[in-house]
Amino acid sequence: MSTSRSTPALISSVLELEAFLSSIPTSSTLYLDFEGSNLSCNGTISIITVLIHPQNTIHLIDILTLGEIAFTTCSSTGGKGKTLKSIFEDPDISKFFWDVRNDADALWAHYRVGLAGVIDIQLLENASREDDKTYIRGLDKSVQYDLKLGFVELNRWLRTKKDVKDLMANNVFSTRPLDAKTIQYCVNDIIYLPALYALYLKRYEPQSESKKLGPWGAGGRKRRVTMDQMIAMVDEDMMGFYDDVSDDDDWGGVNAHDGAQDSEAFYSCWDKN
Repeated sequence: MSTSRSTPALISSVLELEAFLSSIPTSSTLYLDFEGSNLSCNGTISIITVLIHPQNTIHLIDILTLGEIAFTTCSSTGGKGKTLKSIFEDPDISKFFWDVRNDADALWAHYRVGLAGVIDIQLLENASREDDKTYIRGLDKSVQYDLKLGFVELNRWLRTKKDVKDLMANNVFSTRPLDAKTIQYCVNDIIYLPALYALYLKRYEPQSESKKLGPWGAGGRKRRVTMDQMIAMVDEDMMGFYDDVSDDDDWGGVNAHDGAQDSEAFYSCWDKN
């Protein structure tokens, strides 16, 4: 599977943001991922990575530098213009995430920006799965086991993820200028989302027999795991309820699962009154 390896520029000025907003075709869909320190209502958003599909162009928006004006700046051409806020809140513009929970939590808590028209590919993977649905899977394992990547491409992707995760305690997403490997990490988190969405949508059967048992299925079918997968799971101590919790940490030991399970913090952040 070939993907573009050009390094995207960091959008960190109003003029750059205006030009970016004006360049988004009206018929495009957006694949998004946020990075920050303890990404949640209790943390920060430093970077928003955007993949415009089907053009497959990738842009990084520097939220740390731009702050609130990142969401209120209008496009430089045409009529009233569009803002990042209006795009995010438009239900007619499809936006794809892998596990949207902490992204949405942080976005509303810090900038009072909502999300509409969202498809969570992590949930689609679960819904399209034929076997055990009682766990949700992380992005790392979905890329590793579901996509037919070549050895070199997959190894490069996994190594970049590991290298940057090892440096997360050093606030790599808040360091300017961004290191090239940090930029590639941001790209890695969305570059395969279109392929994963297409794969899971193709295998999804909304009228299958298992749907009669509820959205999670019966949970009675045994989970099929290869020997290599079993060894990896044992090595990484991932045999609990959630698959890949350690793989999907957003920052500082707090991951999307932690944020969603902390009900007191979660609901207080979503109190819109």
